[in-house]
Amino acid sequence: MEFKEKFFDITNLIQKEFDRNLGMYGDKIKCGRGCSECCSQIFSITSIDSFIILEHVHSLPSERQSQLKQKAKDYLEKKASEEEPNLKIPCPALGDEGECTIYEARPVICRRFGMPIYDYKNPSNIHACHLNFEDGEEIVDAELIPNQTSIGVKWDELKERFNEQKSPAEPPAKTTIADAILAAFS
Repeated sequence: MEFKEKFFDITNLIQKEFDRNLGMYGDKIKCGRGCSECCSQIFSITSIDSFIILEHVHSLPSERQSQLKQKAKDYLEKKASEEEPNLKIPCPALGDEGECTIYEARPVICRRFGMPIYDYKNPSNIHACHLNFEDGEEIVDAELIPNQTSIGVKWDELKERFNEQKSPAEPPAKTTIADAILAAFS
């Protein structure tokens, strides 16, 4: 499918940008297997991310599918029962050793996090993980803004085209990893 191919084209660009940042900042970027602080935040994913996850879940062995399904249900129950605004619940795809168990199909937000992030639609600042860069620490990189603007524009165009073609029965434009996992069983 064209959308799947385009998704992975964009995620390859994100990986190249992540690797470039890793080359610039070296040991300063702590992201890796076992570092999963960002994996316990409540966040939304896009409908195309959900589509990629759904296809990936279908490709997994039935035992792994059952584990993900239960973790997704538990995640949504806990999320619904909590009223804390800054709630931290481990992602249902997070393994026991802090690894992403859907790594190949992880959402774009997960692929971008860790390196300095520039959002061309919100150009007032550059975001970075507090484990990698301290608040107020200057990030000097002449390639960051043009590279991430180009990636961001391509990503936004793909999301828009995907949302235009999807049926009303498909996931909403913003959903969660847990919802995407459970959609595989609908």
